Amino acid sequence: MEATRGEPAAVVVEHFLALWRGLLDYSHLTAGCAVVAVTVAANGDDELLAHAGAIFRAWTDLLADLCAAGGVEPRSARMLAVTVIAATEGVVALCRAERSMEPFEEVQTALVSFATGLVAP
Repeated sequence: MEATRGEPAAVVVEHFLALWRGLLDYSHLTAGCAVVAVTVAANGDDELLAHAGAIFRAWTDLLADLCAAGGVEPRSARMLAVTVIAATEGVVALCRAERSMEPFEEVQTALVSFATGLVAP
């Protein structure tokens, strides 16, 4: 992801999504996110939830920082980062369930459009 530092937020988002697309393509739509799996299966295990939360925060911080470096106001960059991660995690589940990349395409279009609209004045 560091290779996108200084690029517009839309490029950062496209790169993040390209990583997921590659994983879904490589796995023939069977891959998922281990962090989500741990979160869902933690059943009140505070240590596991804390670890999963730290990972999600690190991803969010990195994406927000990269988007801010690309010209998005920091608060909006954080909002974008959370949205990208949440939408990506959800669309991976949809793609697996539907055995189709169509939901991914729709979410990618929406996220890139959102990112493009967040350029700081």
